[in-house]
Amino acid sequence: MTDSTALRDQINEFVSTERSYVDKLHILKKDYADPLRQFARSKDTAIIKPYLANTLFGNVDALIPVHEAFLEDLDKMLAGMNDGHKNGSSVGGIGDVSLKHFKNDGGFHLYRLYYAKREEAQAIFEGEITRRGSRFPSYIDVSLHTSGT
Repeated sequence: MTDSTALRDQINEFVSTERSYVDKLHILKKDYADPLRQFARSKDTAIIKPYLANTLFGNVDALIPVHEAFLEDLDKMLAGMNDGHKNGSSVGGIGDVSLKHFKNDGGFHLYRLYYAKREEAQAIFEGEITRRGSRFPSYIDVSLHTSGT
């Protein structure tokens, strides 16, 4: 295996992993966050309180477009590589794409908020899973079986 083949394999794996992550973010939003937040709007359907529903899923809504844009540029880079452009055509290589999105565009700064709320979200999850009389464990169980994950 040549160095360029090994690099291409690593880049393909990186892009595949990002694509999988974007898919999982969409599932998290569509199958868990959105319904739970919607239920929380009414006392009759609330499984958990609105603040808890919003905090539990952090800023997943804002993270999705950041990762979609990153994936779009990664796909352009791969297309350029497949067309014989060493650096991935107009978007450059893996380093250029990563630098653009991590430093220049700044979208990944959203993870600061995500991580700042991570412990609180974990405590909410654990508290609702173990709270006597909570409907949250049933919601999670049903969602797992209906989302296909």
